[in-house]
Amino acid sequence: MESRSDAAGSGALRVPAELPFEHPDLPALGGQIGPTPEDFVVDEVPLYAAAGQGDHWYVRLAKRERTSADLRRAVAQAAQVPEREIGYAGLKDKQAVTSQWLSVPVPRSTPPSEWQLPEPYRLLEVTRHANKLRVGHLAGNRFRIRLVGIEPQARAGAAALCQRVAEQGIGNYFGSQRFGLGQRNLETALTLLERRRLGPRAGQRGKFLASVIQSEIFNRYLMLRSELGRERLLLGDVVRLQGSRALFVVEDPEREAPRLAAGDIHLTGPLVGPKMKQSEGQPRELERAALASVGLDEAGLRELGRSAPGTRRDLVLRPEGLSWRLDGAGSQASGNEGNGSETSGREEGALIVEFGLPAGAYASLVIRALTRQDPWQGANPEADEREERPGEDRATESVEHEQA
Repeated sequence: MESRSDAAGSGALRVPAELPFEHPDLPALGGQIGPTPEDFVVDEVPLYAAAGQGDHWYVRLAKRERTSADLRRAVAQAAQVPEREIGYAGLKDKQAVTSQWLSVPVPRSTPPSEWQLPEPYRLLEVTRHANKLRVGHLAGNRFRIRLVGIEPQARAGAAALCQRVAEQGIGNYFGSQRFGLGQRNLETALTLLERRRLGPRAGQRGKFLASVIQSEIFNRYLMLRSELGRERLLLGDVVRLQGSRALFVVEDPEREAPRLAAGDIHLTGPLVGPKMKQSEGQPRELERAALASVGLDEAGLRELGRSAPGTRRDLVLRPEGLSWRLDGAGSQASGNEGNGSETSGREEGALIVEFGLPAGAYASLVIRALTRQDPWQGANPEADEREERPGEDRATESVEHEQA
């Protein structure tokens, strides 16, 4: 395994750095996500409440073992409108049971009460709003994931690890989905950058590959910054105010430390680009090291900026309302109890975890922190739909979305 220090070593590495495991002082749960769609349940959390009136139907639908593109096609057919008129906020995994909101124009469509949807889809709610849903119009997602194959001794330590993740969070890395099947997206992106083929003319594919480079630089910076402690501030850190996108550079770490501990401010890392707020001092040196580790010089950074304007991203991810309970014949609830939602079948050695994530966060990283293995890396491309692709919403996992 590549060490954290190696991720920003002297030689440029054109493959994604291997991420460290979180909270290694506690025993891992092991196991893996269960094999059925009901073992991975995702509910979209909207960014705003619909007004109840307006020129667009807002419909909440459930799907099973279908992609979001499949769902949009089915709704377009049922509503008798072109698929391009169907609005959506984000993508949802195929090998899962998921719910999400779509918008359909009222004047030109068949009312939802008259839709005839095929069996994999269910209409859950109907309301109306003034505008079409756009990509990114979601606050996040709520997950219920069932882990199977957990050994008895690991189950005994589940509460301690889950509690640690809930209280201290994990690194807000970009997951392996960002880098594609075989993790080849980074090599492709860097090659095209060198050939000056990632500018505006490259379209959605160029923007996507530019974001791959940004993501890898962020991951490598986060690894380096974590070695110095994510619970402490450094002179020159850029932090975000809670509940806001406002950023400022830390000038007095000792004075700001209580605000970090209280969650009033949040450490951020670079999504490089000309509009990114720049850190200073030691954090700036770490950013330079992360850039150098992928072979990006000033000329390359300027070229990247043609497709990637830049911003900052939180370094720490704290799952919202994380709960866990043992699931299986004769097992007793442990730690915080979940909401009692039903799962498909029972198996000794299973654990159900539930949590919410903001737009931009990867559920796979929460599971990786618990099991100490990447849930999706090496997945069968014909069996899974979790690789991020150009032109898709690279937004919450399901499938994931950038968090400023």
